[in-house]
Amino acid sequence: MEIIQLEGITKLYRTKEVETLALENVNLNVQKGEFLSVMGPSGCGKSTLLNIIGLLDTPSEGKVYINGTETTHMSDGQMAGFRNQTLGFVFQSFHLINSLNVLDNVELPLLYRKSNDKNRREAAQEVLEKVGLSHRMKHFPTQLSGGQCQRVAIARAIIGNPQILLADEPTGNLDSKMGEEIMNLLFNLNNESTTIVMVTHDEHIAKKTQRIVRFFDGRRVE
Repeated sequence: MEIIQLEGITKLYRTKEVETLALENVNLNVQKGEFLSVMGPSGCGKSTLLNIIGLLDTPSEGKVYINGTETTHMSDGQMAGFRNQTLGFVFQSFHLINSLNVLDNVELPLLYRKSNDKNRREAAQEVLEKVGLSHRMKHFPTQLSGGQCQRVAIARAIIGNPQILLADEPTGNLDSKMGEEIMNLLFNLNNESTTIVMVTHDEHIAKKTQRIVRFFDGRRVE
């Protein structure tokens, strides 16, 4: 069953003086439960692709279907609600709020869902235990290592039980040992039926996933 379908996706960024073609006529299907790696040189459109799948950006042309629902013409509010219910996003630079402790950072997606305090706190504690950080709940991001910050980011991404997890270079800022730990965590999530689309530059990591798609100059290449 296809959980992600991209049909003829083109993305053109325009300024007053410059037009930049980030993606050109991209077609891509991702099966439910698949772990897909997206590879290619810097500037080839990988992160743009991930942002479009994650409803953080919209295509200039083409259609996006997530779990059978066309998202292309949704309003900003509809996209935000759909994203919060269906998708989890792990950023390379963590995107944690330094003024909030670990527990509060992880709770944020459920706060947007207007979950009550007790349920929100229990869910955050449970998911932090899952990623091995139950002993760090009261710490702040500045008190954590890079690997621990990425675990917090993953916990925040999965607290709402998303069907799809999008990861942009999740090991890019980590040493090899921490990177391996993060990948093992992602593989465990995938084994629990979470569909994962991951952008990576690391061929060794990508080859461990189920499928690799490659991009060059905004185009998918075989």
